[in-house]
Amino acid sequence: MLSKRTSKITTLMIYLGTLMVSVLSFFTTYQGLTIFLDQNLALVGSLGLQMAMLGIAWNLLRMKQHRTVYTLVFASAAVFSIFFSYANFNTRLKENTRAEGVRAEYAADARPVLRQYSSLAKEALSQGQYQVQRVADLREMEESTGWATVVDEGSEDPFIQSIIDGARRTVSSWQDNQGSSYKQGSGQGIISNYLTSWSEQAERNVAAVETYASMVDSVSMLLSSDVEVARQYELVNYASVHFPIGEYTEILAETPELAEPPFAAKYVENPANGQQALREVIGDLYPMDRLSLFSLLFAMVIDFIVIAMALCGSYAMTDMDYIFARVEREATRRIKKTRLDDPREFNESLRANLNSLKQASQYGKALDEVMREFENVRGRVRLTRGAESVDSDYRQDPPVVASRMSEEEARG
Repeated sequence: MLSKRTSKITTLMIYLGTLMVSVLSFFTTYQGLTIFLDQNLALVGSLGLQMAMLGIAWNLLRMKQHRTVYTLVFASAAVFSIFFSYANFNTRLKENTRAEGVRAEYAADARPVLRQYSSLAKEALSQGQYQVQRVADLREMEESTGWATVVDEGSEDPFIQSIIDGARRTVSSWQDNQGSSYKQGSGQGIISNYLTSWSEQAERNVAAVETYASMVDSVSMLLSSDVEVARQYELVNYASVHFPIGEYTEILAETPELAEPPFAAKYVENPANGQQALREVIGDLYPMDRLSLFSLLFAMVIDFIVIAMALCGSYAMTDMDYIFARVEREATRRIKKTRLDDPREFNESLRANLNSLKQASQYGKALDEVMREFENVRGRVRLTRGAESVDSDYRQDPPVVASRMSEEEARG
């Protein structure tokens, strides 16, 4: 009696444990489905997956036909359940780290662009400072000796030669307007005024480029994983739009080719829709980092426990102690309903009970033989029953197992 009670308790605990773990798997699958689908659809989908898994696992050992089809359905449901559980764990574990990684990725891609802006600006700044100094020297020479357009004649420096040529064009224009010649000498004059205007313009160019170079360096320092991608894009785009192209062109006599800032839409911190979420979840499978590997293994372990416990419950339903206990209960119930004062009815009840016990014994012998064959050959075993399955109430006849027993063994 103690053995039967222990068997009942064990079977009950297996079923309750399977149900509770299945509820856990249901919620993880549901949370994963909500990432891609509407909540109502996710609820129906996750419930259907768990029902399919439990229903088939609990009865897989006792199915008499189409076991391969049921196994495929069971495996498909398990794969979907594991994937969406993995999606849930992976998304939640990377909720913060993914955003930080995307921000850091954008910053890494944007810094070369800013370095180019800074390099171009510093190149123009260096040349602009040189130009300011040379124009100042020419103006001082013109005011002291009047030789500004003479000393550097034929200069190898294109900038200085352009200044000299510009001063001469200014003098020629003045002579044409005044109708008289211009005598170059020390002190203030047309050339000195011309050089002064050039010096002022060169100083403005240098000041603008210097301010921009300082700003670009500050923007580059602001880019980090703590700054949202949208804000980083605003900073880099601001640096691109406000590049001093005019000053750069005047200083170096060429138009710069600026790199475009990385487009923010390519860097998704938080998925805006199910399609983006699905792409990220699948993309994390290869190459797989540690968090993704843990998420996948955790999802597999949960569903493996559900499958293993459900199969244990299915096996417990085929255990002979359980079957004989069912036969005993049915025999007791049948005797209680029998009128003992009616010999014919009592005889029929007794015959039915003996027949049930006999067939249960035959089932046990056939089951032992089938299990031994399955363990040795690892092949497929086909069990054929009567009208009722093992987990029915045996109201009429207990299950009949068709095995390789001869008809004489069945009668005996």
